Amino acid sequence: MNTPLSKEMLFTYFAGQATLLQKQLIEEWLGEPGNTERYFEWLQEWENSHPQFLPDVGEAFKNIQALLESPSLAEDKNRAGAAGAPSLPWRNWLRIAAAVLLMAGGGYYYRDAIFYRHYRTGYAQSQTVQLSDGSRVSLLANSHLKLLRWGFGSIGRDVHLTGEAGFVVTHQVDHQPFTVHTPDQGKVTVLGTEFFVYTRKKGTQVVLSKGKVQISSAEMVQPLDMKPGEKASVAADGKIAIQPLTVTELKDPAVWQEHHFHFDHTTLADASRELNAVFGLEIVVADPALAARQVTGTFKARQADELLSVLSEMLDMRVLVGGDQVRLVPDSTDTN
Repeated sequence: MNTPLSKEMLFTYFAGQATLLQKQLIEEWLGEPGNTERYFEWLQEWENSHPQFLPDVGEAFKNIQALLESPSLAEDKNRAGAAGAPSLPWRNWLRIAAAVLLMAGGGYYYRDAIFYRHYRTGYAQSQTVQLSDGSRVSLLANSHLKLLRWGFGSIGRDVHLTGEAGFVVTHQVDHQPFTVHTPDQGKVTVLGTEFFVYTRKKGTQVVLSKGKVQISSAEMVQPLDMKPGEKASVAADGKIAIQPLTVTELKDPAVWQEHHFHFDHTTLADASRELNAVFGLEIVVADPALAARQVTGTFKARQADELLSVLSEMLDMRVLVGGDQVRLVPDSTDTN
């Protein structure tokens, strides 16, 4: 015999306001044949008349990010360090808790932005980043550095680099290694030293100035040791070649960073594609006549803007920068 149950009682249950006795009656009612279908019919009716809150994840992320980047976060950290506190202040834990709640519905993009700190440089830009362990990173143009927002130096010293950067790594009393991860799944691992990493589509190179580093790739299980004054190159197949720097490179440590370009009646369109691969830029030549113009010669440039400046004079063009894109236009073009 079916137990009578009103729609109003179920609506009270759906709203989370049912008493213990009402919940027990509903459970008994659901156990009787034929009531399950009626239950879901009334549930759909209740949901249609009570639309659920849909959070604006994008706006919530902006609010959380503003908290994460607020000066008070650094102040809390400094005060905690001065007092020798073993744990983060309550405001920081609040931020972490909010980040975790947001992460549940935010997807990979939000998780990555919350748990990792990102440093980026654009065209012809550079930035010096002081890390919490005392290490210093000189980030060159069109480069990206990523590291843990919390726990860097305590649960590991791993950074991810795309582009070019110089590293001065501080040795830790517990001998904790410092590892640079590159997009080709390579790793440069050190304790305390000075070195430079170049990682673009063209390949990865590492130059060691002081100390000792180990370099590995996805294809080489056993890492190789580098000594000061050596340069390592990682080929597309993952093989690593280590060779000493030339006399010129040793006299001027920055010389090795010069990229050599040899053009022989090369169209500007093809030259731009080569610059894209080397410097990680998005260079666009929209004008067909300009794209077809040719350039011949051997050029050296440590940064893209050096070579583009020379080409702009040779080909009577202008270099326009907008966001992450570099546009090459004839000098007579009206950009207004």
